[in-house]
Amino acid sequence: MLIQEQLKQQAGFSDVERSIADFILAQGAGLKQLSARQIAAEAYVSPASVVRLCQKLGYDGYNAFRDAWLAEQEYLSSRFQDLDANHPFTPGDPITVIARKLGALYQETIDDTLALLDGDALVKAVNYCRRARNIYVCAGGAQISLADSFAEKMAKIGKPVVLSPRSDLMYFHACNCELKDCFIVLSYSGETPQTLRVARKLKQRRVNTIAVTSYGSNTLASLFDCVLCVSTRERLVNNMGTFSAHLTALFVLDVLYAGVLSQNYDAVAADRVHNVREFEVYRHSDNPLLRED
Repeated sequence: MLIQEQLKQQAGFSDVERSIADFILAQGAGLKQLSARQIAAEAYVSPASVVRLCQKLGYDGYNAFRDAWLAEQEYLSSRFQDLDANHPFTPGDPITVIARKLGALYQETIDDTLALLDGDALVKAVNYCRRARNIYVCAGGAQISLADSFAEKMAKIGKPVVLSPRSDLMYFHACNCELKDCFIVLSYSGETPQTLRVARKLKQRRVNTIAVTSYGSNTLASLFDCVLCVSTRERLVNNMGTFSAHLTALFVLDVLYAGVLSQNYDAVAADRVHNVREFEVYRHSDNPLLRED
């Protein structure tokens, strides 16, 4: 979850922590010029309270928090200046206007995701998939259909993909898969309890794992060193259809598929030609179910 969202929600914050959070939100990128002591003076709290809030949010201290906050502010100000990913169109818009707005949202979402993707992490992720005997995809909800599309593509180039909407089965696979297999864990929030149970087992067993999750601090991203961040402008609730979240996850899965395909392109192309020829022979054989009239 973005730091900004955590400071706005103020879940479990004391009155003192709420005062600090409100002050930080009001400062935005201006926090760069302020020390913990200066914040404390302005918010009428102690410097220790500022540090404790930073630690509560998952940072070692104020300096680490400030660096992460400033990086997030830069990210949030870089795109989507005139487009709300949560409400990309308004009621009553003509369908042609809706189409243009969604087109702009899709373009911004892909550009945003490209800016977030780390090149080293991408190379590592493709190598994990390429070398794996089996690829497991842990996903839930609507992302299952995205994972199913990914599995179909990979099957056509000889890469088995195992997926299931049941978290208990994915946990079973996490416990029993071979270490030369790999997992792709999809979670926009990075905080889904069932998904984290699977992820912690994978980390414990040191299974190669690719985390596909939102930009910012979350538990899933903290567990692994191969993290592919996706566009993070859409809230989990109070949106008009998760247009951005679905598109960015599909895009990352397609990039992984294309990366594996590109490294085995000649072999895959030859196999596909051979398989098509075999199928044509079978179609024109004496099999009554497939023979054309």
